Amino acid sequence: MNSLLILSPQLSPRLRYVCEVIFKNILSLDFDITTDTAKYQNHQGLKLRYLPQSQIVFEDNIHPQDENQILNDKVALAFYLLSNYEEYLPDCPRDQHQRIVHEKSFVVRHHLEKTPTVHNIALKYKELLSKQQADFQWRESQYRFLPTFDVDIAYAYKGKSFFHFCGALAKACLCFHKSQIKNILQARHHDDFDDPYDGYDQEKELCERNHLKPIYFMLTSRRTRYDRNISPKSAHFSALIDKLKSFSTIGLHTSYYSNNQEDIIYQKNKLEKISGLKVNYSRQHFLKEKMPETFQNLISTGISDDFSLGFYDRIGFRNGMALPYPFFDLSQNKTTTLTIHPLLFMDSAAFSGDITFEQYENNLNELLAEVKKVGGEMVALWHNNFMPQGSQKWEIFLSSFNKML
Repeated sequence: MNSLLILSPQLSPRLRYVCEVIFKNILSLDFDITTDTAKYQNHQGLKLRYLPQSQIVFEDNIHPQDENQILNDKVALAFYLLSNYEEYLPDCPRDQHQRIVHEKSFVVRHHLEKTPTVHNIALKYKELLSKQQADFQWRESQYRFLPTFDVDIAYAYKGKSFFHFCGALAKACLCFHKSQIKNILQARHHDDFDDPYDGYDQEKELCERNHLKPIYFMLTSRRTRYDRNISPKSAHFSALIDKLKSFSTIGLHTSYYSNNQEDIIYQKNKLEKISGLKVNYSRQHFLKEKMPETFQNLISTGISDDFSLGFYDRIGFRNGMALPYPFFDLSQNKTTTLTIHPLLFMDSAAFSGDITFEQYENNLNELLAEVKKVGGEMVALWHNNFMPQGSQKWEIFLSSFNKML
């Protein structure tokens, strides 16, 4: 492969990282960086000169940046997005779950969420390089679709502990919800009860028919206000794991309160014991993360791939990427072993606000067109409890799944 030589005024870990993503990950191009002008001039292959407008990729500290400089420097802009730079700043706006407020984020304020910005930067460089060697053979990335599911609440009625069964029954009786009372009792006493959240067989058939291997992220924590899955100790949970692992990859859905290494290790070990599998993938419950501690904890517990970085209130490109890329830890100023898979679509986010079905369809079509244009990985997320069988949202899921194919 003809390698690229980049002339830069300085060398730095940040510059090498962002070049790795742009040229290696996206353009499949080997590269080297030099500060030697004579070496650059004598280079016979592809070459680029980097003339920085911002110093962000040469720094080793973290501080508020001049956004105009960032926007006018393609390399700086790519690094700012890929590194989640603004989330390290103390005045980063956060919601009640301590997530970045996307409405006030850099990517939304500058209207970058609807396009894969880092890919587009790479394509601009590809255009420049093609003028140097018109016959250069580029390796084109092919569009692919990766369906994923978060099992927040495995079943609506099945699998409840005796304590929660009694509580649910009492609440239904007090509210005179006859249909709920009937469902609660039938689920308790009939193994063949058709639970509305139990779409797993249909999902299996859909994925196997289309030769797809989905990922199911399983919540295994103790029950809390925000973690409300059935007990991982239950027979229903074990049976579900056995079913899912026959056609999918099992990942860990770290709990809402898993803010330290010990909690993640405990939940990961529990899932590995139940499934009999090594668990390498994770996604944060509520897409709740803190930079860089969350990802440092994941790395230390043996997680190799994370699927959490996406919007919780819209669909689109949170980091300007539609392909997996390495996580850069700004606090240590280094590239890590953790691979980030950008989350581009989530069912509840796609319906956020007072959106109409027509708007939903248009947004999805626009997103898919952008992902296909750059040969990206369409990582989509659904929740069985958000789209019960027989509901309109279940039909929308089936339609959306087929579009993504």
